Amino acid sequence: MKIGKTLEIDVTEKLDIHGMDMTLYSSARWLALIRGIEVIDKKAQQLNIDLESNKKWVKPLALQKYVDEETPACVTEVKTLLENEE
Repeated sequence: MKIGKTLEIDVTEKLDIHGMDMTLYSSARWLALIRGIEVIDKKAQQLNIDLESNKKWVKPLALQKYVDEETPACVTEVKTLLENEE
């Protein structure tokens, strides 16, 4: 993966996160997705938008772009957290 080569981190490293087996890369992608949803939720609260009744907020391409852009930072963050646990 390009991210792993750029960051010089083995993104294929296997992790056990709360009983779920995944790679460093996939856990970073999940982290980026969760953060993206948190950004949407925070902005919706600021604008008084009810996300349950109003589905116009769903922008899969924008969320995909956010996840793609945040993945390298999340890879390094997850790796740092794992190293600090040891």
